[in-house]
Parts: sequence; structure tokens; C-alpha cells
Amino acid sequence: TYHHNDVLCGRGRYIREHSGNKQFISLVKELKSDYVAAGKSEKRVFADFVVRQIRSLNPPGRFLKRCHVTNQWVDIGDRQAVAKARQALREGAPHIVKQLQNVNISTQQVCGSICRYQWSNDI
Repeated sequence: TYHHNDVLCGRGRYIREHSGNKQFISLVKELKSDYVAAGKSEKRVFADFVVRQIRSLNPPGRFLKRCHVTNQWVDIGDRQAVAKARQALREGAPHIVKQLQNVNISTQQVCGSICRYQWSNDI
């Protein structure tokens, strides 16, 4: 059986509404922008962090998948848990990249306006 800190692998409303999955998604949302902005070599660190956070809860969270043969929930292990975290961190990445680019453009435009203002006052 599973408990409130477990992350259940699967699809559907029942899985989405489970408290462990809500905690997992909340943690992923907090890290998503930083993950998208990170370099390729740094991205695994984010997924490892998510898995460690879930596994360090009290009681420890597990990443579980239902076995089709026994109908029991079984732990998928760290390798698949990290893969699940990476997939969750990647979801919506193109939209986030676009948002980050818009922020950079806005920042550059503001800096450009300030520089033009300072330059015109220096003359």
C-alpha cells in the first residue's frame, strides 16, 4: 500500500489528486524556471534534488508504480524516479524559455533606456 508522501506513477485524476503527487508537482514548479535556465550538465542536479526531497519526507516518500501482474504498488527505484523528475521539470519548457527571453528583452530595453538617458544628460 502507499501513503500520503508517496508519488504514484500513472495517469488520471486519481493519480493527480494524490497528496504525494501534489507535493512532487509543487516542488517541481518551484524549480522549473531555474532548471530550464541551467546548463545541460547542471540539469541532473535538479532532478536528483527532487527525488532526495521526496525520499527525505517523514514518512519517506517513494516513487511507486502499480504492477500489472500482482496489482501491488512497487518502488520504481532512483533511476526511474530521477527520469520522472526530469520529465516533470521539462514539461512546459518552451513556454518558460519564451518567458525568460521576454524578461531578458525587457531588462535590456530598460537598461538601454537608462543608458540613453544618462548619455543624453552627459552632453
